[in-house]
Amino acid sequence: MRVILAAVAAGAALTACSPAQAGAVAIVGGERISAGELDAGVKEFEAARARTGGDTSGLRGSVPQAVLSNLISIEQVGQLSERNGVTVTESEIDGFLAQYRSQAGQQVTDEQIAVSVGAPPSKLRDLVRITLAEQKLLQRFGAGQDDASRQAASQKLAKEAETIKIVRNPRYGVVNPQAQSGADYYVDAGRFGRLQAAS
Repeated sequence: MRVILAAVAAGAALTACSPAQAGAVAIVGGERISAGELDAGVKEFEAARARTGGDTSGLRGSVPQAVLSNLISIEQVGQLSERNGVTVTESEIDGFLAQYRSQAGQQVTDEQIAVSVGAPPSKLRDLVRITLAEQKLLQRFGAGQDDASRQAASQKLAKEAETIKIVRNPRYGVVNPQAQSGADYYVDAGRFGRLQAAS
C-alpha cells in the first residue's frame, strides 16, 4: 500500500521543465499552482514532521520538491479522472486508509502517513483519491490480472497523461526522467531544491 502512495506522490514521468508564469511554481493542464500554495504546503508538512518525528530521507529531492510533486500529481490525475468519468468516494478513501493502517501492523496516524510520502496532511485524502483513481483508470484502459494487460494499460495511461501539459518552474529543480529515487531524481536541484536532512 505504501508503495502505491509513494509512486503517485513522485509524479512519475509527468513533468516538462520550462519557465512558468510569474508567481507560479507549476502549471498543470492550464491550472496554476502558486508559490503561496506550495509555501503553505511546505509549512504544514514541516509542522507535521516536527510533531511526528517523521523521516524524510526517502523523499525524492527536498521537501519543497516532494510537496510540489504531490500537488502536481493531484491536479493532473484529477484532470485525467474527470476527463474519463472516474470518481472515488469518501468511503473508498476511508477503506484504503483503514487497510493501510491494518497492513502497517501498528497505530499509524494520518499525519504519519502523509509525512512518509512527502504530503501535507490536508492533502492526504486527495493523494489517496488519485491513487484509487489511477487504479480505476488502469482498469478502464484494460488492465487485468496478467502482467501483459497491466503493462499495456500503463502505457495507454502514460500516453493519456502526456496530453496534460505540465510546466514546472526550474527554480524548483529540473526533473531527470531516467532517475528512480533520491537526489538523482533531479538533474539540477534548483534554487530551492537542495536536499534537507531529516530532523
